[in-house]
Amino acid sequence: MQDTTIILQILWTSLATSTYYVLFAVAFALVLKVTRLFNFAQAAVMTIAFYTAFIAVQWLEWPAWAAFLLMMFMTLAASYALERIGFEALRQRGVSVMFVFVFTLMVSEFIAYVAMLIFGTWPQTIFPTIFWPVTIVGEIAVSGWDIPAMAATVGALAAFFAFMRFTRTGQFMIGVADNPDLAELYGINKRQIFLAAMLIAGAFVGLGMFLYGTRAQVLPQTGLSLMLFAIAATIIGGIGNIAGAAIAAVILGIIQNASILFISSEWQGFLLYIFLFLAIVFFPNGLRLPRRRGRFGTATRDIPLGRDAPPAESQA
Repeated sequence: MQDTTIILQILWTSLATSTYYVLFAVAFALVLKVTRLFNFAQAAVMTIAFYTAFIAVQWLEWPAWAAFLLMMFMTLAASYALERIGFEALRQRGVSVMFVFVFTLMVSEFIAYVAMLIFGTWPQTIFPTIFWPVTIVGEIAVSGWDIPAMAATVGALAAFFAFMRFTRTGQFMIGVADNPDLAELYGINKRQIFLAAMLIAGAFVGLGMFLYGTRAQVLPQTGLSLMLFAIAATIIGGIGNIAGAAIAAVILGIIQNASILFISSEWQGFLLYIFLFLAIVFFPNGLRLPRRRGRFGTATRDIPLGRDAPPAESQA
């Protein structure tokens, strides 16, 4: 009986904590799907999001809702600047994918070092404490953080997929993701769609970091680790498959939390690199699942950049 209770508790905790993993994975997969960029600078946006909320709550003593709004504003502003000043300029110059890779890593490391100089190397949280009231449901301990986090994540995902399916901008985004050159011939402003994808991803990152920062401690380098988790989920779920990335994030979160039954908690972080290794070596094209044509979850085969990108096969 006790073993069953432990397993159910781990499963519940894993589902709750996978909320921010899902948001990070969806953000990374969305930008990769639409812009065909491996946005490693997402870690920088994560860092900006967390420390903005930290300053608002801990230094300025703002209420949580005001800190959240400020954090979302700064996150969207950082995403806007990253697209307009960074990626758009690189596309216009027709640089190679490797150059973009170096640029995004440089941005992430730069923001991390700036955060380290300003806030130090001590772990921080958005609220003074990360201990939430607990309610026992049956034999399962349900934290006061769990239900709001899961509701916020499900609501954000539902709004996103409804946006993609029922709005003109969402349909344009699907067209650009499928074949950007052909979409432009039909009058779709590819530049605006790229920006829309970055802003939506920034909103997911902001919400994810607010959830993470209210439950776990954050260091200036934490964004890089969380981004690597998102990359592993994106690869396993299938490059360009946003729904697959979300599902893979949940599965990886459950595996990581369940590992406490077999290994010490201090080794759990090492599992991230095992996930990445297995994903790159054994699942470079993701898990093979049946695919439906015409949906936003279909996989993109090649991820080149700008002028180097050959036209993708159209599903029209």
